[in-house]
Amino acid sequence: MTLYWLLSVPAHGDGHAAWRDVKSRVGDSDVYDFMLPALKIGTLDTLVQLSDELAKFDTAYESTVGKFIDTLRNLTGANNAELGSVLHVEDKPVDQYIQTFMWNNAKYRWDRPLPEVVSQIADAMGAVEAQLKTKMTQYSALKNSLATVRRKQTGNLSVKSLNDIVKRSDCVTDSEYLQTVFVAVPRTATREWTHRYERLTDMVVPRSSKKIAEDSEYTLFSVVMFKRVVDEFANKARDMRFIVRDFVYDEEAMARDKATAAGIVEQEEELLDNISEWLKGTFGDAVAAWIHTKALRLFVESILRYGIPPDFLPILVRAAPKQASKIKRHLADFYAYLETSSAASQRARQAGKTHSARSASAAASTEYSAFDMHEFSDVLSDYTPFVFFEIPWTFLDEDR
Repeated sequence: MTLYWLLSVPAHGDGHAAWRDVKSRVGDSDVYDFMLPALKIGTLDTLVQLSDELAKFDTAYESTVGKFIDTLRNLTGANNAELGSVLHVEDKPVDQYIQTFMWNNAKYRWDRPLPEVVSQIADAMGAVEAQLKTKMTQYSALKNSLATVRRKQTGNLSVKSLNDIVKRSDCVTDSEYLQTVFVAVPRTATREWTHRYERLTDMVVPRSSKKIAEDSEYTLFSVVMFKRVVDEFANKARDMRFIVRDFVYDEEAMARDKATAAGIVEQEEELLDNISEWLKGTFGDAVAAWIHTKALRLFVESILRYGIPPDFLPILVRAAPKQASKIKRHLADFYAYLETSSAASQRARQAGKTHSARSASAAASTEYSAFDMHEFSDVLSDYTPFVFFEIPWTFLDEDR
């Protein structure tokens, strides 16, 4: 399981010291620089609004990345190791991209106001998600057609195509009045068919039934009757669980059906290749948008938490899964002093303001005093005194 933590801590004017503080408390976990450009801060109201928007986008983009991988896995049958070898972001494996993240200014102009940057990412991801939906709709429709073709090729005699089963010699052809009808009869009912088919309706030619083929479930019989009673015969046969097949021997129609089936199979292969290549090529854009959104969240929350001018250190930690809870607790203990800051208290109170009227009133009366985080433990179970986000890159775990 690959679990990344994206966090920021106060630098207090010395980023190297802040780095050492984090490094000394994460044990064997790997620590990486997470480079943020000098993004425009904007107003407090704008930052608060973006905080909510970015949280929603973060969840949506993570879901989209998961859809890409699940769709590729379903379409190609590739295992996670095989997918990991072909899925890249900016020509890098995903892990390497995350670990060496650099803001892509060619895609997302960091010198523009933050709402514009967020909107640009949202527009790009909206287009990607719309394309994914369109392609999957196309594939679903073609897959349904292919399923019908394959059912006719491999199904039992009640649904299977009769083109390669019925021969010209099995049929009455070029008759103005007579028609050969083909009936799939459950194998358990063949004796009943033999005794009753002549009396299901008038104008059935006596002793005209012949066994054409048989599988594990059905026996296919032919029977000759006048064309005018075919519909009536089919209705009566249905009541007896006999299935009259919609088939008239026509060599030209049979050739067209075969060509259509072959064309659908070919289209399915071409579309499958097209969608797979598109997914592989576009996957990097989806991941990049997701990680850039994480970066924006980190920046916005850091400004809201620590204030301005910006004086915080963004860090990426690859957490050792078995030690994750312990490491997070060590970091929280070390940075517990941040809980007494008015900024942190205000943010925490805002998150827990619906806890109870009594707690909200108590928080308001101590706006600038030390804040007791235990008051809101039930709604702030994921709260940390420092800015903290997870990047759960677990989509290609071996045990998925």
